[in-house]
Amino acid sequence: MWASLKNYDFYKQIPADFRIQTKGGGTISMLAALFMTILFTLELWSFVAGYESTTIVVDQDSATSIWVNFNTTLPATHCDHISVDVEDMLGTNVMDIQKNIDKIPLDETGAELPDLDHSHHHAAPDGHVSEEENLVANEGLKNENYEATVLGKDTFNKYVESHEWVFIYFGASWCHWCQKLDPIWKAAGEVLKNRGAAISLPKVECTKDTALCQEHQVHALPTIQLFHNGHLVPPNYRGPRTVNDLVHFAENAALSKAKAEEAQVANKGKTRNDVGCSVSGHLLVHRVPGSIQFSVKSGEHNFNREHINFTHVVHHFSFNSVPESWEEMLAVMEDESHRSLVSKWYGRVFQSPKDHVVHEHYLKVVQSQLKPLGLASEKQVYEHTISSHSYVSEQLAHVRFHYDLSPMQVVKQWIRRPFYEFITNLLALIGGTFTVMGIVNEAYNGIVAKAAIGKLG
Repeated sequence: MWASLKNYDFYKQIPADFRIQTKGGGTISMLAALFMTILFTLELWSFVAGYESTTIVVDQDSATSIWVNFNTTLPATHCDHISVDVEDMLGTNVMDIQKNIDKIPLDETGAELPDLDHSHHHAAPDGHVSEEENLVANEGLKNENYEATVLGKDTFNKYVESHEWVFIYFGASWCHWCQKLDPIWKAAGEVLKNRGAAISLPKVECTKDTALCQEHQVHALPTIQLFHNGHLVPPNYRGPRTVNDLVHFAENAALSKAKAEEAQVANKGKTRNDVGCSVSGHLLVHRVPGSIQFSVKSGEHNFNREHINFTHVVHHFSFNSVPESWEEMLAVMEDESHRSLVSKWYGRVFQSPKDHVVHEHYLKVVQSQLKPLGLASEKQVYEHTISSHSYVSEQLAHVRFHYDLSPMQVVKQWIRRPFYEFITNLLALIGGTFTVMGIVNEAYNGIVAKAAIGKLG
């Protein structure tokens, strides 16, 4: 029986005496071995890495909220009155959010500046200006004994340089809050004059001297600034606007200068060092269509809309599921691979070439579930498309990010091929390479043989 098995031999042997080794055959064999090694490596890598399978299913996520992460630069808007607002289809309407929001002043080069301490702008002690002094001041106003000095473009620099301390109010006749401040400002000036204080309280009318107010970056009215020997003492006054408070602050002007010097931001010029603002943070929003808006708001100011410029740079804008801890949130945000996957902005710049330009960004958000091979954990990420539009509006300039979450979910799963498929492909690659190189070798030997007997031509 064993002797009859040779009748079924597929791999019949050729006697060694009939085998001839040639240099050409050796070269082709080495090339065959190289090709086999390369193809084996690629096939093995393909098997180990697996392949990506993408399916679309109805979103099954039961979460009711998601995080929105952003980092933007507003190079032409001060931080003073920037408001971050959220609205959505459930009726949420939250204005001027402060929690988890950072606003950092920027100079004209984009470098960060310290956020100046204005805690000393708090309300003055009751009775700092007595009732009797108030009565005398109001009587003086009726008799027109005191009238605030009005500075213009031609007189401003000379005035602030010739007085040691100057407390200046920038206003406009059309401004509601300026109309309320006018009599208070005059009364405070009358009190300081009666006390013999070494500080004056002039006024700048921005309706007439628009260029002067723009030079001093007066975007909100009224704006009140302190000058010492011709130099601006930051920050702008933010305290209460009563006679008692204004007189108290003016008489303690040296404290503002000391705090500015302590923060190493003492101003050497007549205008503010900070011209822009970096706004970044995280917001928890409902998983429904909504919008996030950057605008200027104040309950005590009117804004000169001619000077509001919302040119902006979006460095990052993304969405992610609510993490179990704040540390997990920070880890996600610091993961560069994750950031590049979920945010497509990459520092895009949106210019406001004209006044009253409103910027609208529309984001279509799709949740993706990533299922990697092996023991790596699954990830839930939110990718989005971007469509932006800018236009001139009668509204105050602002930036609005509209977001809408898709009801569909993308499932990206990495799958490893069956092992039998890997073996089949591997044998096919090796066998195919061996066969093809054998044909090449036969053709080469035939050419060499014909050349040897002179029949090549």
